[in-house]
Amino acid sequence: MSFKNDPVSRRTALKYAGALGVAAGAAAQLRAASAQDATPEATAVEYPAPTAYTPAGPQVEKLVLWTRSSPDSSPNEFNALQEVAAKYTEYTGTAVELVTVPDGDFRSRLSLAAPGGDGPDIFGPVAHDWIGEVALQGIAAPFTTDDLVGFEDIPQSTIDAVTYNGQMYGYPLMSESLILFHNNDIVAEAPATWDDLVTKATEATHDDVYGFGFQAVEPYYLGAFFHGFGSYIFKNNDGTLDYDDIGLNNEGGVEAAKFVRDMVANQVPPIPEDVLDQPNAGGFLDGIEDAGLLGMRINGPWREPGLQTAGVNYGVAKLPTLPNGNPLQPFSGIQVMEMNAFGEQQDAAKDLINYFGSSEAVAILVAGFNKPPVHMSLRDAAVEVNPNLAVVMDQVVDAVPMPNIPQMAQVWTPWGDAVLGIVSGNVSDDEVQSMLDTAVEQIKANIAAN
Repeated sequence: MSFKNDPVSRRTALKYAGALGVAAGAAAQLRAASAQDATPEATAVEYPAPTAYTPAGPQVEKLVLWTRSSPDSSPNEFNALQEVAAKYTEYTGTAVELVTVPDGDFRSRLSLAAPGGDGPDIFGPVAHDWIGEVALQGIAAPFTTDDLVGFEDIPQSTIDAVTYNGQMYGYPLMSESLILFHNNDIVAEAPATWDDLVTKATEATHDDVYGFGFQAVEPYYLGAFFHGFGSYIFKNNDGTLDYDDIGLNNEGGVEAAKFVRDMVANQVPPIPEDVLDQPNAGGFLDGIEDAGLLGMRINGPWREPGLQTAGVNYGVAKLPTLPNGNPLQPFSGIQVMEMNAFGEQQDAAKDLINYFGSSEAVAILVAGFNKPPVHMSLRDAAVEVNPNLAVVMDQVVDAVPMPNIPQMAQVWTPWGDAVLGIVSGNVSDDEVQSMLDTAVEQIKANIAAN
């Protein structure tokens, strides 16, 4: 499936809103605001909207929303949030102030500001794996399904992802997962198997062109391989994650690490050496991909706007199956809007969160964030706007939900350091086991200390 079009814009939000059957007055206002954009019109399709919600207030002077989205680095996302905030103000008279907080500082700033009364009223969208941490700190307010509108339209698995210790935290809005991007001018048809990927990538590699690349020493990207070989982070016992049972160093984890080590060391398929530069690999891959010098790449739907801006003729597909016959199983994530448990305007904040979960707001958010909605009744309409979102939805079925318990924060660094050493050092099989054992020991020590 391929998609080559203008970057996602407010006009795209209008198209999606039309497909969802949003009120004509609201659509007309969006159309007037976006008249200068040149994106072709989409066919309007009527779909049920069980999450229709009219904000009721109470009216307050101002609600503050903290977000990781930025008008500079992620303008489509930020503009979508602004559109929703402006619509909410039209309904209630309550101003909504957006404050961008850098991702790396977000949780530390929130943990300091919220208890002192200087935090936001609501914050998000944030990944659901934050939930355990902010719940444990008492920063995020718990909800029941009676508090939030439209939960009959959301799968139970998604509700489970935003549930910690039996309580639900925040409103789930969109899902995400890694998929396979391919430059149609280099690799016209996406591979279904790893062997096919190796063949296509090898044939495509010449001069400055690489047939394949991904962030090979980043744990988030490596999760697909570890899961595919039978490893896990925390053992899942009927929905309960056991942080005492860590499987990154089990037989499957060792096989996954060896697989990636051999891929890079033996260049099967050929892969740029720059992917071993952990902090800069993403930027390097963006650069060669935008220049039309990369055939295939594992990445998420957030990459599409950049490819569209660069004019790359690209397609997307599910990740291929591994040589063992298992699918690559990336992490799946849910984007959630949460409420500050220390906030003094919680009735108004809850009203704003309900509006963020409405069909009207989700129409704008999905277009701006380029991620599929979790609401079942809105998915067909999302695909009307961007057919590639159907691939993301299919991939989520094979994906493994990111652990949402606070102990997950202690996993990334030891795991990443171990894999970096294994792959960049091309270590022996015995050392692979030893380095993963050490990583798991460090994770357990970190969990005990924190």
